[in-house]
Amino acid sequence: MTLTDHLSSPRLPSVGLLSEGQMRGGACVFCGSVATVDLGRHDMRCLGAVVHWFPRACRPCADGGYVDHLIAAAMSVCRELPPPPQLTDLYRRLQHEVRRRLPIAERAAAVAGQGTMSCHAHQRVVDAAIDALTDAAVDDEPSPLVLAMRCHELGRRLHDLVPYRPCGDS
Repeated sequence: MTLTDHLSSPRLPSVGLLSEGQMRGGACVFCGSVATVDLGRHDMRCLGAVVHWFPRACRPCADGGYVDHLIAAAMSVCRELPPPPQLTDLYRRLQHEVRRRLPIAERAAAVAGQGTMSCHAHQRVVDAAIDALTDAAVDDEPSPLVLAMRCHELGRRLHDLVPYRPCGDS
């Protein structure tokens, strides 16, 4: 997978957090339902060796529905604090997805015309997303509760960015 592919495609969950069915391709890597869509070859390091992995997804998640699962997970982290590895994985996936959608929102604000209500609406979404991303840069190793609150905020920002679909998503 090239750097461009990595930046333009959704971030997959960490392999260590997947079920056996998700690992062997029978279940969607995002939601766990029956997988029908191949997501292509992915390489990962395991004990110093490069291992090829061929994840799969269900049709709704492959068509962009995985974002709904990310948002739902982000909204629930403060109620049900997941284990730190799962929380860290969710946080990285949320950051990745917000960063994927941010340029589309910035383009929409630029095209809308300076001073228009549409421009201000797009810019509000952009500014809030940038604030959520930069707030995280302050602390390298936050406590699980702080990380959960950051996940929740990124989930809110991702919810605002849902209309801004990256190229390649349906």
